[in-house]
Parts: sequence; structure tokens; C-alpha cells
Amino acid sequence: MFHYGRRQRVFDEPYTRLLLGFLILPFFVSAVYGNYKGMLISLLVPAILISGLYIKSIMNKQLFNRAMDLACVCSLLCFAVALGQKWFFYGENPSYRPESLCMNANYYGMLIEFVILIAVYRMVTNPKRLWAYLAIVGVNLIGLYLCASLSALFATCCGLFVFLLLKKKYKLAAVFFVVTALFVGANFIYPLLIPRVESIDISFGQRFSIWETAMKGIRQHPLLGQGPMSYSIICGPFGGYKTFHCHNLIFDVLLNYGVIGAGVFFFYGLQKLHLIVRRFKRGISKNMNALVLALLTAVLAHGMTDVTIFWIQTAMLFFLIYSSVGTVSEEERRGQASPLPLPDYALDLNAKTAYAVKNS
Repeated sequence: MFHYGRRQRVFDEPYTRLLLGFLILPFFVSAVYGNYKGMLISLLVPAILISGLYIKSIMNKQLFNRAMDLACVCSLLCFAVALGQKWFFYGENPSYRPESLCMNANYYGMLIEFVILIAVYRMVTNPKRLWAYLAIVGVNLIGLYLCASLSALFATCCGLFVFLLLKKKYKLAAVFFVVTALFVGANFIYPLLIPRVESIDISFGQRFSIWETAMKGIRQHPLLGQGPMSYSIICGPFGGYKTFHCHNLIFDVLLNYGVIGAGVFFFYGLQKLHLIVRRFKRGISKNMNALVLALLTAVLAHGMTDVTIFWIQTAMLFFLIYSSVGTVSEEERRGQASPLPLPDYALDLNAKTAYAVKNS
């Protein structure tokens, strides 16, 4: 963050100055409302963002695939820890949900959904090790069952379905959809197939209480919110269910950063999504873009009932996967890919550089 050359690579990213400039405000907003955790997190969020965008600026295809393989290998260690935790606590609490190396089981669940998507992506890009990646998927599905995160299970299914559609595996996508539907239906006969499904009513009751409380807080400070982790401050005065966040990504952003902050995030995200879709349509690093789009689908699906992306481990793995948008494909290097037209402020620095090299 303090190295000029590295920091400049991040600031050269279109609209990043706008986003980072806005992220200065939440620190002071948190201070005004006595949100001391929010003040600390307001320093952490730009650090994560700058680190993630720097990784994107230096990423290449070989490094990216090695990083994805490393994530798959690391997931085995996480599973071993989770298995040990389940074994250790099972006697006194059979319903214990292992959290592995995370703060709670839901964060571990999101890491699992990311790793499963990565493994499927590597099946496509490295078919020689198909069985190894299938084993990674199998181990992490067991880990998902142990941590019993229904939101992560739903998000994983959504992400996999979108990935198959983007790869034009329509028959396989249809089979996956039918098998998933049958699996959900079979749970009514054998409830143990999906853990914690019997507690859905209780979970959603808690979430409705959280969302109602969040709406009260949003109406109280609609423009700039009250800083990160605002829900933990307002839940007491408003009599809501006590927890750390809103358990909904949209409500959490509105409560923490207000309508202005949500508008900045939405504008920035829309520009990047526009770039990814255009790269995908023009055949530039198509497999990587399919992975990123599937990842975004999983994050949004999980974000309907939780805000697990809002943490160091999950956010940094997200940025590691997102960094593939900064790679230049072989087609671009050879001048065979259809170039993205300039000028276009939504283009990232690497795409502009590739365009200039091809047309010099």
C-alpha cells in the first residue's frame, strides 16, 4: 500500500480512485456514531481492495492456474482440520458445525463453494488431472456437509449451473438441475441428506427479524449509513435479533455505507461486469471469464441470506479468482482475438496494453 510503483498500478485501474476515495468516508462516519469496529474495518477494506487489485495487475495465465491448484491443495488441509474438529466435539455436541481455519462455519462454507468452482474450472483447463480435481470436489462436498451451510450449498449449485451454461454444456446442465431437484425432493423422505434443513423455519424467522431491524437503521441514516458492522450497534436499540451483520448483502451495504456508498459500489461493479461479459463474448480468456461469472453468481446467491464475502479470507480468495480478468490470453498475444474497441473507460489496464501491442 505504501510502495508508489505498486500502488500506482492499482490507481491506474479505471474508476478505482473513485472507489478508494469514497472508502475514506466510512472511517469518519463510524467515528461519528461511535462505531469503533467499523473504524478498524474501514482501514482493512481498502487494504484488501488494493491488495486484490494489485494481484490482478500482475496476473498471468500460468501463475493463475498455479494459484488455483494451490487453493485446491490448501482446501485439503482445511478439510482435515474440520474433520478433526467434528470428531473432537461430536461427543458433547453432535450438531456441532466445524469452522476449520475460519471464524465460523459459514465462512468455511463460502471458501468451499469457491474451491468447488475452481476445481470444476481446472477440470476443463487441465483434463489430464481430471480425477484429482474430482477428488477435490468430493472432499469439499463432505466438508460442506460437515459445516452444514445451506446458503453455501445453494450458492454452489447456482454457480455450477451458470458455469455449465456458459460452457454450453446444456445437456449436462439439465442433468445437474434434475439431479439437484431430485436430491432436494429426496430430503423430504430422508431428512439427513441435507443437514439443518429442519431448522429452516427458525433460521428464516431470525433473518426476517434482522432484515426488519436493518430497514429501520437504513431509514435512520439513508445517505452514508453508520459505517461497517453497523448492525451490531443498532440491533440493541431497535430490539432486533443480535448478530454482527444483516445476513443480506444489499441490506448490509445500504446500512453500512448508505445509498451513496451503494451507488458507488454498484457503478464500479457494473463497469467491471460489463468488461468481463465483453471479454467472454469476444473469446478472450473464455474459461477464466466463465469461472469469474460463476463466482459472482455464487456470491450473489449466498448474499441473499448471508454476508460471508465481507471478510479477509473469503474476500482475498475472491480477488485471487477475479485477478484472472487481468490476464492476457494467447489469442491476444498472437493478435487473433477480436479487440475491445477503444476508447472505453471500462477497460482495464492490461486489456489496453494488449490492444496497443497488437496494433503497434
